[in-house]
Amino acid sequence: MTGTDAGTADFVDASAPGLGRADVIFVFGSTLPDAATPAEQALRSGLAPLIVLTGGPNRRNPVHVESEEHARALLARGITSDRMIIERGSRTSVENVAFARPLIEERLGRVRTVIAVVKWWQRRQLHLLAAGLPSVERIYAATWNPPARADGRPYNRSTWASSADRPRIESEYRYLKKLLSGGELPQLDRTAAGWTRPEQD
Repeated sequence: MTGTDAGTADFVDASAPGLGRADVIFVFGSTLPDAATPAEQALRSGLAPLIVLTGGPNRRNPVHVESEEHARALLARGITSDRMIIERGSRTSVENVAFARPLIEERLGRVRTVIAVVKWWQRRQLHLLAAGLPSVERIYAATWNPPARADGRPYNRSTWASSADRPRIESEYRYLKKLLSGGELPQLDRTAAGWTRPEQD
């Protein structure tokens, strides 16, 4: 990995040390079933009482409702429906948060701490959560390694530069840089205990 590659990976990497107790587990919409696994693990570990599943009909396959597919996977593993909040209408990451917010607040009120289930390079989703849920003070990231969209081959933070998803991650790097530098998303600090909003002077 070159210095530039390392800098790209460092910037988009959503991970932060450890997971802690949270008000809720938030799963961003995805066509891939893998996102259900870290959500299940966090729930079974007692880190949060509920899982929020988001995502409506997939753009490339409208009969596939992302949140419902994840719900079915969790039900098959013994997670009961009363442990889930299911948002079925969103089509983007921004909408994942916006459409889920009233469902979360109806069930739990204002939440302060969230475990976000995201691909390892989806740091942007953490900032979207902070923007869409202004009461949130701390975000833990439960990351997972996706297969490349083009060829289905798995990759991780160490091997992404030789994967078919390299252009996606480089594009994500440029886009997140633009959003943060332009103030379009709130800043977050990576700490020894998740991501937090910067302290105000």
